[in-house]
Amino acid sequence: MIKIKNHAFLGLATAALLATAAPVRAGDIYHGVLEGTVKDASGKPVAGAFVRLKNADKRLGFMVISQDGGTFSAKDLPGGNYEVQSVGGDLQSKVAPSVAVPENGSAKVDLALTDKRADDLAPAWPRRLPPEVAATMTLPEGPGKEIAETRCVSCHSQENWAGLGGTHERWHELVTEMRKNMKEAGMPDLEEKDAETLISYFSTVWKPMPTPDVNSRFPHQLMQGEARKYRVVQYDLPNPRVEPHDVAVDPWGIAWSNQRLGGVISRFDPDKYTYSELSPPLIKSDKARPGNLQISKEGIMWVPDPNDKRWIRYDIKAEKWESVPFPASMLGRANSNSLALSPDGSVWGSGPGAMRRYDPATGKWDQFVTPTWNKTKQNPGGYGISVAGDGRGWMALQRTGAMARADIKTGETDEFKLPGDGTLFPRRMATDNTGDVWVALWQAGKLVKINQSTADMTVFDPPTPLNGAYAITVDRKTGNLWITLHRVDKIARFNPKTKEWLELALPQAETDVRRIEVDPNNSNRIFWSGVSRNARMGYIELLN
Repeated sequence: MIKIKNHAFLGLATAALLATAAPVRAGDIYHGVLEGTVKDASGKPVAGAFVRLKNADKRLGFMVISQDGGTFSAKDLPGGNYEVQSVGGDLQSKVAPSVAVPENGSAKVDLALTDKRADDLAPAWPRRLPPEVAATMTLPEGPGKEIAETRCVSCHSQENWAGLGGTHERWHELVTEMRKNMKEAGMPDLEEKDAETLISYFSTVWKPMPTPDVNSRFPHQLMQGEARKYRVVQYDLPNPRVEPHDVAVDPWGIAWSNQRLGGVISRFDPDKYTYSELSPPLIKSDKARPGNLQISKEGIMWVPDPNDKRWIRYDIKAEKWESVPFPASMLGRANSNSLALSPDGSVWGSGPGAMRRYDPATGKWDQFVTPTWNKTKQNPGGYGISVAGDGRGWMALQRTGAMARADIKTGETDEFKLPGDGTLFPRRMATDNTGDVWVALWQAGKLVKINQSTADMTVFDPPTPLNGAYAITVDRKTGNLWITLHRVDKIARFNPKTKEWLELALPQAETDVRRIEVDPNNSNRIFWSGVSRNARMGYIELLN
């Protein structure tokens, strides 16, 4: 039996909810409306422009698109004061700093696109140089250069980390995290003096990059057709540095997100705009480190926690926790970059060189070690994971540009090279309604469909180049795929039957969306969480 610290949390999840948003009475839905017109400098109406609203007191942001005649209408708003700005084409309006919206009623503001926008922010990871630029860089001279050239390229190509700006504190966090990854991969650790030299070197030659202009990633084309008919709702978490890395949606349409650095689980109600936090019960550690979370159609949440060497099961409806010890015999720690829920009830996780599988019905763990690990004892970079329609597990190997496949019937694991040249960086994955597997290639900016039976691979290109395709989710009702285009702050829809794309911009540069998920009850609502330096949760909603 596992002895759990703070055992009073067990079965009392409601008491563990730490509300941080203004209270809302049960059943309340907001009815405020802000409407107006977007015009150009000559007074001509502009359709297809973005209109951003921010209610700082309630930590809420909204975005809508101007329609024919330049009119816009942002509905379902809580009462309060809003900052409002429009962006369209090469221009933007001045910020209307304090527009009062009543709780039940409407307010009006007109916006004029009179100011030139800031220069575009190049497609890249937040606060980093584009990898295409970083790959050509020569490391600056200085103590620590030799360590970087010999040790930091063991797991990453230079374009993955060159040009990353940060403070001394931030570089200390990154090097500490990388040392943990090296330990997982069976690589020799850095000596303390070498680690300190490396931290000082990077914090000297690559200082923090400036905060980009919030509008620097909006497309310059005015929105047309279906791209005009959506809105965005987002909530700024109280602590901007907690890293809500992943999002999952429960059967009741509530969004949940892990806080990798905050140690808790975030909960966001998309209709009432209420936010709260749920603390997992602890065993020995003082703080959890929740990893990639998944929620079953029955409302069971699974989340790994390496700090207490376990996977956690949480029954949302019953408000009951269960801690599942992670076997010491497994490769790597319990964190698993990604989890996947199989139709047979098992839970799969990616790991350094191996896939892990846990069967809650039997309590049995299985491990499927990749051929690369067996041959070299080096981590090929287990990242995204999904279970195909035939029950076989697939895992993205980001360091080798390949895919691993595990057969639960035979226990065998094989590998398949992904199509394409250069660094591909396969990231997150999903299984479509036919049982075939899709994987996003971050560096290549492409999608790859993998036939579950033959392992044949087909490549698809989103319209925007250098897009940083990162994660995929499937709309089970329509069969459409949704993809986060991480490097350009867009979320895209792809119809596998018609091959049609729809790309929708997010409200600000460097939202840093790592995972998205479709509301199982509402195909028009796609949830996301933003990591970066401004932790957020939100959703895009198509307006039919």
